[in-house]
Amino acid sequence: MATLQRTFKSSYVTRLKDELRAGVSISKYGEDAFEIDDAQIRQLANIYHPEGLLDTMMESESEFKAAVALYEAYKDVSPLLASNESFWAYLTHTELFPYCQKRWPKVRDSNVASNYIMDHWFFGGQGMMRNTLASLWWSVYFSVDDTRENPYELTEILFANYSFRVIWFAVFLRIKNGLLGVLDFIKDNLPVFEKNWEMRGRYLAQYINRLGATRQLSYLSREFFYQECEKIKSNIESVNTEADLKRVLGQG
Repeated sequence: MATLQRTFKSSYVTRLKDELRAGVSISKYGEDAFEIDDAQIRQLANIYHPEGLLDTMMESESEFKAAVALYEAYKDVSPLLASNESFWAYLTHTELFPYCQKRWPKVRDSNVASNYIMDHWFFGGQGMMRNTLASLWWSVYFSVDDTRENPYELTEILFANYSFRVIWFAVFLRIKNGLLGVLDFIKDNLPVFEKNWEMRGRYLAQYINRLGATRQLSYLSREFFYQECEKIKSNIESVNTEADLKRVLGQG
């Protein structure tokens, strides 16, 4: 019989974050399991606990495959719930705690441990996109394309570079047409990105984000973003260094 998905009470998440900031709970993140207060858990209506998800994610050979497994398991989760820190904090501290430790190696007491944990087990300074699990789910949600034979073809491209996905396109991720148009372009021009993906992806993301200063990006078509990428293809190919990046962005 299916069991309802559980989550933390929001007040408990606040308490856990306060304990982390105070440094009293850092060592818990290095244990094999995180000790929690069961009285601070509640059930979610109409969302069911997926069986075997941890094993599937632990056995996944790439972050991309783990992300797809997570998304498939929680495909019916609404964007509202997927924006809720308590939902992801529950999973990072309980059911999927071992995966979080695998992805972000076990933490011991250090000067940087508090911020490191805050980013990956909660919503830290960079919001949900650094959270180990929320980042995976949202990345799939905005890149899945059901018009393709393989709906996750563009998702795999998005996962080719961590910085490109989480840092440079973190804000832009919420514009699905835009992200799909950019990923369409990258797919059609993969040789361009085989060399120095980090720097070239950074330029592409900064160029697209700059368009937001003069246009309402959320209203523009997928084709528009593809064409914008085509316009700067030669610039993308010329970017190999920080100096190149400043030059094509008009900063040097």
